Amino acid sequence: MLALTVHAGDYITIGDNVVIQILKVGDLCRVAIDAPREMAIERAKVHEQNGETPECIQRLREKYQK
Repeated sequence: MLALTVHAGDYITIGDNVVIQILKVGDLCRVAIDAPREMAIERAKVHEQNGETPECIQRLREKYQK
């Protein structure tokens, strides 16, 4: 995992075709994600409401709860 300190207006790229822009930093963080339409971008919260937690989120929780 890469942890970054960012400011509003900063961009983060993932590969050649995913860009994340930090729109607002404060009590709530607002981000914009530009990615190919075929790439699924979903909040874990939506899955967890259905009783599912994505494997990638489970791995992170296990790794950083120690």
